[in-house]
Amino acid sequence: MRILLNAASAHMGGAVTHLQNILDRLPEELPRAHIIVYVPEGTTAALPKRAGVEVRPYPYASTQGLRRLYFDQVAVPRRAARERVDVLFSATGFGTLWSPVPQVLLVRNMKYFDPQFQAKCEELGRSFRGTRLRRWHSLLSIWAADTVLFPTRAMQATVASHVSLDGTATHPLHYGFDADTFGAEPAPSAPNPCIKEESEGPTLLNVSTYAIHKNLETLVEALPRLRDQHPGLTLVTTTSRTQTSDTAEYDALTARARKLGVADAWTELGYVPHDELPPLYRTADAYVFPSFTESFGHSMVEAMASGLPVVAADTPVNREVCADAGVYFSPFDASGCADAVHAVLSDKQRADELRRKSAQRAERFSWRRYARRLAEIFRAAART
Repeated sequence: MRILLNAASAHMGGAVTHLQNILDRLPEELPRAHIIVYVPEGTTAALPKRAGVEVRPYPYASTQGLRRLYFDQVAVPRRAARERVDVLFSATGFGTLWSPVPQVLLVRNMKYFDPQFQAKCEELGRSFRGTRLRRWHSLLSIWAADTVLFPTRAMQATVASHVSLDGTATHPLHYGFDADTFGAEPAPSAPNPCIKEESEGPTLLNVSTYAIHKNLETLVEALPRLRDQHPGLTLVTTTSRTQTSDTAEYDALTARARKLGVADAWTELGYVPHDELPPLYRTADAYVFPSFTESFGHSMVEAMASGLPVVAADTPVNREVCADAGVYFSPFDASGCADAVHAVLSDKQRADELRRKSAQRAERFSWRRYARRLAEIFRAAART
């Protein structure tokens, strides 16, 4: 079997994590397959080198605009036909509208479909036009695909409110985590800069870049109350101004933290390489995930695998991922967020029970199972 995998916009974050893990495991599930992968040139070095996997750089500097449109709609189908591939896997939400071979599409961006994100943009006075165009592009891609994958059932239901999925083969397919890295016993290493001294207060952790849908505003608004209840409490995030396009909102958030008197309670680490995250999770007392729209939430699974209690915004996706291992609060309720975090930090018995449930819940997520199911889907698509 020959598979062409189009991941032209996989620069960082979950898109790269997804590629790294499936390319590491698919060759074992499809031992006779040849997988051709197109990714941005900067991503090529991050992917595993496996027999049967041929990584090619996406040929243009920009992964948006007319050149990307040409690549997806003209270059990809030409290459699929010329190289006689059996399946096209469009892995970043946008597909080829007229594919010469069966196409499997992964729809992975909830922002295009979630009315809460549109409402937030309108509240901030931001144009939703570009996002609306991407929504229609994604909907056309769904219409053209033979098989459509979603990271969660909740995301599939949200998309189904915009387009009928009747007659389309659909599969909600949960991502996994690296069980050899997260949840394993910590190896001896140099001290982590975030490890607190015994005299300090508890540490909350959030692993993400800054974006308006990450809803860090609610978490920062909760900090004064949490600081009163837990002196010395620190919020550690992997955010930074240099790694966001939402700079105006980021600046407003940092100004708000200063006005509330909690700037010193918030430590920003900036980008942390994925292989350096495990000790960071082990440093924390609780993981807080205030995002109001996500397709999945890789970091929640990594936090659960690390045995952390998870406090999350109450959304269908977050509940699907964490189930009873999570404690939930209304997404934009800072007082509710503070109450939920306090309930975990102030009750050791409850925190220990949540840690146990987190470890059990994490066992349901596996990149090995994901790759095995993906291989089955590719085989079925190739037979159509």
